[in-house]
Amino acid sequence: MKRVCGLLFAFLFLFSLSVIPALAADSSKEVEQLKSEVQKLLKRIEDLEKKQAETTTKVAETEKKVIDVEKVTDKGEKKLPKVDLSAQIRAFYLNRDEDKEHDYRNNYFEIYKFRLGAKGEYGKLIQFYGMLDANESENYSVNLWEAAVQFTLLPELVLEIGQTRVPFSRHNFTARHQSPVMSSDGNYFLPTQFKDALRAVNPYVGGYRSSDPFKRNDYEAVVKGSIKEGMFKYYVGIANEDRSKSNKVWSLTGGFGDATIATGESVKDKRSLEYDARIEFTPTMFGFKSEGTVSDPSLRVKQTYLGKMDTMTFGIGYHHEKHLNGADQSKYGESSLSRDAWAADFSFEKLFGKYITGLELGYMNFANTHFYQNADGYEKGDAWTTYADAHLIYGEKIWMGFPGIGFRYEHINIDGEYKNTEGVTKKDLVYQRYGACLSYWFNDATRVGIGADYVKADDALKAYFKTKKWEDSTLVWYLGVYAQF
Repeated sequence: MKRVCGLLFAFLFLFSLSVIPALAADSSKEVEQLKSEVQKLLKRIEDLEKKQAETTTKVAETEKKVIDVEKVTDKGEKKLPKVDLSAQIRAFYLNRDEDKEHDYRNNYFEIYKFRLGAKGEYGKLIQFYGMLDANESENYSVNLWEAAVQFTLLPELVLEIGQTRVPFSRHNFTARHQSPVMSSDGNYFLPTQFKDALRAVNPYVGGYRSSDPFKRNDYEAVVKGSIKEGMFKYYVGIANEDRSKSNKVWSLTGGFGDATIATGESVKDKRSLEYDARIEFTPTMFGFKSEGTVSDPSLRVKQTYLGKMDTMTFGIGYHHEKHLNGADQSKYGESSLSRDAWAADFSFEKLFGKYITGLELGYMNFANTHFYQNADGYEKGDAWTTYADAHLIYGEKIWMGFPGIGFRYEHINIDGEYKNTEGVTKKDLVYQRYGACLSYWFNDATRVGIGADYVKADDALKAYFKTKKWEDSTLVWYLGVYAQF
């Protein structure tokens, strides 16, 4: 038994010795395989890390390129000026009193004005604008109405150069297409016989004419500024001096004619300068807003802002220009005419609850505008005008717009004498004008309106019309559409 157990133990010992190397060999193989897998995994991780680093680098490079492109784009945008375009049209149906001597058209449709405008800026320093008009009075030929470039050095110091509004009265700065009474739009509604009789002085003629004593715009340089956020504004303008002999003399028998120039003399146009100045005050301490005619060269003051802001402006202005020289001194007693003019005006609009109320008052006096004949020879003549506007607009929309009503009155007085066929002499060329208009405002620049305009001559002007058998009072009613885009 012991022998058998010994043999069995010897067998198991020998078997173990044969199995252990085999097992050891198998473990070595597994270890080698594991090492190989680990190396592959490490290499994979290294490859992934490398790709991630490359991707991060590419993203950074892309972001840098995007930033560079944005910088270039910004520079390009800064180099290009910002420009806004606009178009405006004024169309009417007119029904006039008949006066075959002056206007054969009594009832007709007409486009009074079409305007194209552009304005822009080149940074905060330079602003510019321009307006092209095609008007009925010019047979729709396209004319440059205004154009200027402006340099804003400071809010208190701005330089404007171009063909711009003469800084004399508020009347010059008013956007006529935004006036509550459409007949305040220049002399478009004024009957032709009144225009003929008042050629030397017509404060509402509008536009640029070298022979006109009063011009809304001229070629000039203007220094202006806004002080204390618009509480005070000032304008100082230097313009071309326009001399002319046309329509400078009113004769005792009626009508304006040309001045007689002395032998060997000439008118010598544009030999000197015209001077204009204006100061405005707005009581901003009471919550009223200042109008932005200093900062925006294309902006026109409005008689209504449709409740967007309350405004009150007091203004005074001065004008000087020598507009005739070389006249026959032996005939007129003077060889030249130098016009001095003063203006004072007031504008107010405020929203009271649902109602927008507005009022505007103005006075202008022009000295030495013409010569007029009397029994003793010739004297220098003056002219003055006063006007008043009022409006009431409902400040909440009814359907698509705001209904409102406006009224206007103006009085014109020009020195002159007229002797009628009976030998009676009347003094002063006078007319009065009344206007009323019902409007429906879609915004402060687009509306439809229906209104009437009545004009009546008095004193020497009435006597002159009676002799000529012209109508001394006329009524025109109209349906108008003003639109701006």
